[in-house]
Amino acid sequence: MFEKFDVVVVGAGLGGLSAAATLVKSGQKVLLLEKHYRAGGYAGSFVRGRFEFDIALHQISGLDLVGKRGFLYRNLESLGVTKRVEFVRLLNVYRSVFPDLDITLPVGRESAEGVLLDTFPKESEGITRFLDRVEATSRALGMLQRGAGSEEEKKYVKENFFAYKDKTLAEVLNGDVGDPKARAVIAQIFAYFGLPPSRVSYLIYALGWGDYLRYGGAQVKGTSQMLANAFVDIVQEMDGEVRFNCGVKKILTRGGRVTGVVTEKGEKIEAPYVISNVNPITTCAQMIGVDKCPDSFFKALQTKEIAIGSCCVYMGLDAPHGELGISDFEIFINSSYDFESFWDRLKTSVEPADFGLACYNLAYQDASPPGTSIVVLTTTSYAEPWYKVSPAEYVETKNRVADIMLERTEKIFPGIRKHIEVIEVSTPLTNMRYTGNPGGSIYGWPYSPKESIMYRLPQEGPFKGLFFAGAWTQIGGGFQPCIMSGLMAAQRVISELTKK
Repeated sequence: MFEKFDVVVVGAGLGGLSAAATLVKSGQKVLLLEKHYRAGGYAGSFVRGRFEFDIALHQISGLDLVGKRGFLYRNLESLGVTKRVEFVRLLNVYRSVFPDLDITLPVGRESAEGVLLDTFPKESEGITRFLDRVEATSRALGMLQRGAGSEEEKKYVKENFFAYKDKTLAEVLNGDVGDPKARAVIAQIFAYFGLPPSRVSYLIYALGWGDYLRYGGAQVKGTSQMLANAFVDIVQEMDGEVRFNCGVKKILTRGGRVTGVVTEKGEKIEAPYVISNVNPITTCAQMIGVDKCPDSFFKALQTKEIAIGSCCVYMGLDAPHGELGISDFEIFINSSYDFESFWDRLKTSVEPADFGLACYNLAYQDASPPGTSIVVLTTTSYAEPWYKVSPAEYVETKNRVADIMLERTEKIFPGIRKHIEVIEVSTPLTNMRYTGNPGGSIYGWPYSPKESIMYRLPQEGPFKGLFFAGAWTQIGGGFQPCIMSGLMAAQRVISELTKK
């Protein structure tokens, strides 16, 4: 006998969680299914010894904790998330360390611009022009979201948003700023978007970087697992149902539309709408079946490039961050100003490229037990080189990668290694094992112009009633985009249910 729901949401990553919460709030009968024993996906945590580590979160954008006007904040507030989760505003955007330059960008356009102009006075006109351009792009998106009505607004959106839909960051930034060092500092968080300046979409970079400059990034107090758990509580308290340790084996279809799902336990559940937070390749190939999917749709998926994964070194230290000399939450450690050259070898080598250091106690002091600190080193890494590492050599290889990053870290913070109490190392293969994402991708498809906001996979699937949510579909990867993706997918379903 079938159970019946209005909507089944498959996967409890941030996209699935926000979709489920939005649907139950609108009065729909919702079932959220998750194969893991708890929610979150990358927005989760794990424990080693007396330390709890955040799996992936560095900074959330879109909150504006001072004015509470950020687009994401308003949506989380409407769902009741902000009453359950404490967010902490970060005071600096990032610190960049190069062989001959150490620079920190504070939050706030005026403050950050002042630091950049003091450091690169010969580039003052170009830097100001680029920052003005970024602000205009952000303002244009706001008009677009509100539904630009007047001819003047439409013109502004066309000139400051749509005109850049095919542009890379390098194409735009290099036209304004000539000094390679200044360019590198401005482009520093390209790793947040998973491609170097010559390949990453200007639009997605400008919207993300501009948001960090304007509002500042935010952390979740108590790890991002608290955020995931808050969504689960909201769904359950509004009579939605959440089942853990309950993956989906099949998405059922008939006559060109979805009709429900079959769980890995063999349960058959009827629903006219399914939102899949699972990557679309797995959704179509394994849950629906290649033979049932429209051939053109699945072939289109196969032609797309998979975005990069990550290597992380999670460390619980037996000393407070102040004693170690760490005074910034996010520090990028660079070997040179040439972000392109090391990126080219990532497809063939497991050797770590430049990396970031995050000290979570500088977001909130009680991120770890008193007298200790948590530091995570993160570098981008493709899965392909890791496929060639034999099982017998895997542990030794990932420890060697960690050792290389630690050696470079000790040049800035001498003696940090001797304070390691616990350490854990993850690779793209770790990501694959826990999320099922091809290549251990952390962004879905790469944020190139052709996979940016304008062209990314639509949320509507190849069957009526099937929608996608999460990093692989609009609007993309990252905490804010995934949450917004779930909201958007839910709103599409609500619109169709309302018409009926």
